[in-house]
Amino acid sequence: MIKIHKLSNNMRAGGQVNILAGRGAVSMQNIADELGVSKVTVSKAINGKEGVSGPLRQKILQTAADHGYVLPDYGQRKARTIAIIMSERFHSGDSGRFYMGMYEHINRELRMRAYSSVMITPNPETLEHDAETIEKPGMFDGLIFLGILDKEVRERIDRIPLPKVYVDLYDVGYRSDSVVTESIYSAYEITKHLIRSGHREIGFVGTLGVTTSINDRYLGYMRALMEKGLKEQERWRIPDRDQAGRAVDLQLPQELPEAFMCNCDETAFRLVRELKRRGLSVPEDVSVVGFDDDIYAGLCEPQLTTVAVDMKEIGRTAVKCMVRRMERTGTENSEGEVYRIPGKLIFRDSVRERKGRMKSEK
Repeated sequence: MIKIHKLSNNMRAGGQVNILAGRGAVSMQNIADELGVSKVTVSKAINGKEGVSGPLRQKILQTAADHGYVLPDYGQRKARTIAIIMSERFHSGDSGRFYMGMYEHINRELRMRAYSSVMITPNPETLEHDAETIEKPGMFDGLIFLGILDKEVRERIDRIPLPKVYVDLYDVGYRSDSVVTESIYSAYEITKHLIRSGHREIGFVGTLGVTTSINDRYLGYMRALMEKGLKEQERWRIPDRDQAGRAVDLQLPQELPEAFMCNCDETAFRLVRELKRRGLSVPEDVSVVGFDDDIYAGLCEPQLTTVAVDMKEIGRTAVKCMVRRMERTGTENSEGEVYRIPGKLIFRDSVRERKGRMKSEK
């Protein structure tokens, strides 16, 4: 599926131009004087350059539109268009709400810079056709990979020589920038919350090796346990998906821990449902925490203690990285950076404070 967001002519980004209004030519200096900003600022806003805040950029472009000014397209450049590549399974339904929310934040940041965006959801069957579309000269100026993709899809599109930014996953080749939620420390903090609440037997729900975010959250969980001298029990490490990222039934042992740290809220939601099926209560019998603060955190009964992902900052950072990549020469040969966006702990009702909690842990 392809979803296109196009801009009107009065918001196109092009080369150095004058803005024309009806009968007379009006320069960028005229706009600068009207808004009380510098000519350089107006130029950057019109040409989609860095260094102008989103609201001010929108104000400059809107001022031009209000006065009937049009940015002429001399046939030399079109508005920059970014392809956002994501799995089709994230496009709809509850499982797609998280990534669609992140997509909207990215798209909003692109619009602030007067860029167009096209969502492409390739699968192994449509891969060659989608790749041919992406590779068509002048079709796209950059690619943003959003979330986990089929290995075949990711490797094929990764070979296309366009500027790239990875969101919620890492570029394994370290040639492009990656923007991810900071997972290790956040998982460490939420596991410490379980320990401070008196829990000593804590399991982890998530399939290791499927995504780097699950691995990172497991590392944070393990760090918190080790600091308190607590040992992980392998029987309490519960897979939640297969190697392709598709959800699998949670296979819980007969003997359960006092609490579970889940790698995401959807998994925590399914865990709570399975515990209830067994006749157990959360948090009275077992405490549960998640990660993401997505729709499942609120749908769950009780609502989940979790880590909120800062989607707005992720979107802003991803687009800034893309702009830099497009303006930099030799993009494919430059080394990428990893930008880790901090999350925020959200305390709700899925954790019980157990008796025997030590004063030093309060």
